[in-house]
Formats: sequence, structure tokens, C-alpha cells
Amino acid sequence: MAAAHISLVTERSSTTRIIDKIYIDGAFVTPHGEERAPLFNPATEDKIGEVRLGDTDDVNLAVAAARRAFPAMARSAPAERADMLRRLHNAVSARADEMFDAMVEEYGAPSRFTRISVLHAAALFEDMAKTAETYAFRRIVGRAEVSMEPLGVVAAIIPWNSTFGFIASKVATAIAAGSTVVVKPSEMSAIQTQIMAEAIHAAGLPKGVINIVNGYGSVVGTALSTHPDIAKITFTGSTMTGRTILTAAAETFSA
Repeated sequence: MAAAHISLVTERSSTTRIIDKIYIDGAFVTPHGEERAPLFNPATEDKIGEVRLGDTDDVNLAVAAARRAFPAMARSAPAERADMLRRLHNAVSARADEMFDAMVEEYGAPSRFTRISVLHAAALFEDMAKTAETYAFRRIVGRAEVSMEPLGVVAAIIPWNSTFGFIASKVATAIAAGSTVVVKPSEMSAIQTQIMAEAIHAAGLPKGVINIVNGYGSVVGTALSTHPDIAKITFTGSTMTGRTILTAAAETFSA
């Protein structure tokens, strides 16, 4: 499936961008949450947009979609997962110029750094495709046969910097392992997240394999950390936030 722009998702004027959709179950949908957060250009401090944030209900819908998609994903062969990853590589590569511009405008990075970052993000999917094809999911260790099995629904919580790279690395790893994923990006990087979500949609993966919910850490992050159907959390951020996530997630451990 070719990369496509989703005109229903992002409305643009000469000064602002309104992002009022999240990505759940293979579709761009209006969040249940109604709170909005401003987006700024860090170089000029001008307001450049606004994002509508998800809430706990949106997290529940995203996790449910990922859980429905998990059995088929878990049964998929490594070659099928590699194909998904290469489709993601192609879809992200097709949006590279827009990703360059978005990183400069919303993140404030110099153009040389943004080009390296975007190319790295796309390459992560190709690299992980090769890993999926060559990794020994079953191996003999001593006299035991060890089988590496998909775990379940993964929650990926990422910081505001290097949005493309963090989404790519965490999503690519989950897919290679045969898991499904719910991404909680930073609300401050919503323009970058939107372009990545559109690229993911264009890759045409099965519904529910990848879901993205914008929102505050105290709302969406907490809901993911405490959700009983989340099998694993991958987090990049501060030590303090990591401790909070660990403490919250501990309450859902099962015997």
C-alpha cells in the first residue's frame, strides 16, 4: 500500500495545525478525551498547533484492539513479520522530507541532525526485519529446548526528543517478537507523531497491531502502566518517571 496523507486528521492553516485524531485499530479516530495541549516551535516560542489528548477510555480501546490482534500476530512466521517491517521501512522512507521539516519546526533540531535521525528511524525497521529472519526463536541450551514466544500487548512510552527514532525502535522490536503495541508519545511532539502514524497506516499492517494514543503521562501513561492486559512496558525517560511506572505496573503482576 502506498504512503498517503490523511487529510481528515490534521488541519493546517498559515499559523497552526490542529491534530484531533488518535490511531486505534487501524483507523484515525476522535479521542474520547477532550483536553487539548498547545504545540510550540522551541526556536521562536510561537504556538504552531494544538493536539487533542486521549484519556483512560482511549487507552482501554487501544489495548483492547491490540489484544484482539495479538493471537494472529503471535502465530505469524518470522518471514511475515519481516515483511511487515519492510513495509514500515518503505512507508517511513516515503515521508522523509516531511519528517525532516517537522523535527526542525517542532523539536528545534538542526537540519543535519534531523536528516540523520529520520534515516536512522527508517533503517531501524529494515535492520529489525533482518533480525526477525535470522534470530533463533528456538534453540538448544544444554539438554533443554528453549522457545522464545510472543509475550502479548506491549506499551511503549517515549519522551519528547527523537520521536521518530523511539517509535521506530520500540515498534520494530515488538513486531519482530510477534507482539502488538500501544504507543504513548509525548504530547509535545504531536506533529511528528502524526506523520509517523500516517506512515504506519500507509504500511497496511493488520488492524490493531500498532496503536497510538496522544496524552499526558499522568493520564495515558498511568492507564497503560496499570492496565492488566499490558504484558510488557518499554519506557525511555527520566529515572523518576521510570520508578513511578515500575511501582504502578507492579500492582498488575500475576503469580
